[in-house]
Order: sequence, then C-alpha cells, then structure tokens
Amino acid sequence: MSKKSKLLVRRISELVESSAALRDLLVRYERANIKLAKLIERGEPGATALVNLKTPLRRREMTDVLQDFEAARHHVRLALFALCLEEGATMSEVGRALGISRQLASRLAGEAEESDS
Repeated sequence: MSKKSKLLVRRISELVESSAALRDLLVRYERANIKLAKLIERGEPGATALVNLKTPLRRREMTDVLQDFEAARHHVRLALFALCLEEGATMSEVGRALGISRQLASRLAGEAEESDS
C-alpha cells in the first residue's frame, strides 16, 4: 500500500471517530432540547431554563465538535485527492466523482499538493 493510501485510510479512521463523537453529542443535544421544551411547557422562564441546562457549555461543545468533524472531512478529501491524482486521475474526474464544482476541485487539488510538500 502506498504512502498516500495509508494516509487516506488513517484520515478515514479519524473521520469515523469524529462522526461517532458528533453522533453522541447530537443525541445529548436532542435530549437537552426535549428537557428545555418540557421546562418551558411547565412555565419555567426561558432564561432560567437555559441556565439550568448549561446552554452556553452545550453551544460551545457543539461548535467544537462540528469544527472537528468538518476538519476531519476536509482532511479526507485532501488525502483522497492526493491519492487519486497520484494514481493518474484528473482533477476533473475526482471532482465529478465527489460531485463538487471544478473550482472546488481545483482548490482541493492545490491544497493536496501543498500538503504533500
């Protein structure tokens, strides 16, 4: 297996871990929103309910986990581009396979080449 293939496999593994963390957080986020709705239904003031559910902490946690997921997803794309280009595919072929614009494909191909250096 080539160096770029190994990198892609590692990046995919990181993305899978990141998606699992996001999925777990989304379940907790859903439960918190259900609790929030119940508190509001019972007449709890909105601001009090938000404080009781530690909303600022949950918001920051969601932002962080989403950013981690997007970064992992981006790393997979870059590693995929690098591998496909090494295997002889054109930038346009890889872009079409991913369903992205030529402009984005061009940008990702450039980033993939830069990350190789």
